[in-house]
Amino acid sequence: MTITQQHLAAQVEIERLRKENEVMKQIASTDGFYDYYFKNITKYPSRIDAFNYVNELYEKYFGCKRYKNYWSFKRTVNRKLSGL
Repeated sequence: MTITQQHLAAQVEIERLRKENEVMKQIASTDGFYDYYFKNITKYPSRIDAFNYVNELYEKYFGCKRYKNYWSFKRTVNRKLSGL
């Protein structure tokens, strides 16, 4: 691998890590998790599938699921919305 190829590979990896870091920062908070879930709803056949995607992403980055299941997530969101 030439120096130019190594440099390009390093740039690609840095960009991937930058994007990953942005997602991590966003889904780390309850509001950010919900916002990221909501942005992904149209990409999946159901709301549960969109939730599972975001919850599994959270587990990949932080080592545990943020919510036990979709219904515990919905309860949290509904409580938050009813408190507004």
